[in-house]
Amino acid sequence: MKGFFSYDSGFFRALDKLGSLFILNMLTLVCSIPFFTIGASFTALHYVTMKMVRDEETYVTKDFFKSFKQNFRQGTVIWLILFVIGSVLIFDYRLMAANSENFAGAHAFMILTMACAVFYLVELAYVFPVLAKFYNTVRQTMKNAILMGIRHFPKTAAILVIDVIFLVITLIALYRNGRSFLAPLYVCLGFAVPAYANSYIFVKIFDQYIPLDENAETGSDEEYIRKLQEDTEDAAMTEETLEHGEEKEN
Repeated sequence: MKGFFSYDSGFFRALDKLGSLFILNMLTLVCSIPFFTIGASFTALHYVTMKMVRDEETYVTKDFFKSFKQNFRQGTVIWLILFVIGSVLIFDYRLMAANSENFAGAHAFMILTMACAVFYLVELAYVFPVLAKFYNTVRQTMKNAILMGIRHFPKTAAILVIDVIFLVITLIALYRNGRSFLAPLYVCLGFAVPAYANSYIFVKIFDQYIPLDENAETGSDEEYIRKLQEDTEDAAMTEETLEHGEEKEN
């Protein structure tokens, strides 16, 4: 019983992690209020959760704002691009659905829109963690995010399932107009917990893209491409499309 209440016990470690996730969730919510800062907020969120998953020394508030400031410009640009694309997809689908009886190709166009939406969700799931981990241009960050999502599709499916579960919780809370106990639970942990769970998957994926020489700030492009091609059936395509990105310092 004494060991249970020890500060080194699993119970207190779990409680400490839960408290960190609560603070992280509040920071993400507050810093997302201006709307256009959502990209930088979610980048900072994943930066901290990936450090937590690796059991690295983490100062939640300090590390959050470090990443927020470092990735503010790129995170904002990426978020606004994705917001526009998402809005177009929703508009097109609703337009075709409303005119399905008058337009012969409406159903085919709706199916095409839904297929595009799948790739959009993959991009949305990966792009901010990729931005949090690697230095690169906006274009290359978005390109690498979708390619990683496709290449590691089984893991991508798990990431999307985790995100969908919490999305369903959100919809239930909204449907009940906030009267459900799920509403305050989501406000407290709804962004940080799925990000933390997904970070276990992201760190395994990203480790494959870190230069082989761990002591070097960057690796050679040849070394990076060799690592990228390892155990990959589609190595030729990968070499042509994925470019080197330097790992960000913790």
